Amino acid sequence: MDHLFRHEYGRLVAILTRQLGSARLPLVEDVVQDALLRAAQVWPYRGLPPNPTAWLLTTARNRARDICRRDQRWQKSEPAITHLIESTAAQAEDSPAATFENEIRDAELRMMFVCCHPGLSSDSRLALFLKTLAGFGEQEIASAFLTTRPTITKRLVRARKFLREENVSTDLPSDAELAERLHTVLHALYLLFNEGFKASTGDRIIREELCREADRLLAALGTWSPAAIPQTFALAALFAFHRARLPARLDDAGDPVILAEQDRRQWDRAQLRRGMKLLSAS
Repeated sequence: MDHLFRHEYGRLVAILTRQLGSARLPLVEDVVQDALLRAAQVWPYRGLPPNPTAWLLTTARNRARDICRRDQRWQKSEPAITHLIESTAAQAEDSPAATFENEIRDAELRMMFVCCHPGLSSDSRLALFLKTLAGFGEQEIASAFLTTRPTITKRLVRARKFLREENVSTDLPSDAELAERLHTVLHALYLLFNEGFKASTGDRIIREELCREADRLLAALGTWSPAAIPQTFALAALFAFHRARLPARLDDAGDPVILAEQDRRQWDRAQLRRGMKLLSAS
């Protein structure tokens, strides 16, 4: 459930921010967290719903609508907000699965570049990326940056304030902005994968779900033709080669095994083949 929630958090934040705008990111984060909390309370007794994303999106939608009705700041825009969040949830429930997944992929791609807006500092971009798209906690981000949790909290507050005040567009970047923002996106994905490959917090040395999530987001990025550049393919190849070795990285006692002593028969051959294809593409 921890992996599912982390995975769904980024997806839900991306798709609701795409609909409501980056200026409302704090509202989006709040309603998504409320939806996940509700799922944690209900699912253990009722079972996993057929479409968890649609269930969570509907719950987040209802919460957002309630907040808009109570908050005077949103009253003027309530009809427009209500229409957007209801149409989004309806799409999740009524559209074919492939169509909805494509919409999520598009929303995640756009959110990657929102987080990496040039008006944000480099550290703020990466912190916002890991928080909104990867579902990292503030302490996890602090560990990845070798800094303190209060420092990360301040960076996130400043980043959200910038998005709100500048009303940053969720459109994909222009050619002039692409190079710098794509570099930051690749850097954030590398940090995410690295945290999974050698965790800096918790009682597990390897957090394979983070490696998979970084790989998945990078694959989504590579489907957008302007981002399908040698550096993107090279990073994807690196991810594939490292994922291939994960089954042999720990011994029976859970201790790390250095590369020279790993049993190569345990390596994932499919990931090795994929890595070679990606390396060739780069």
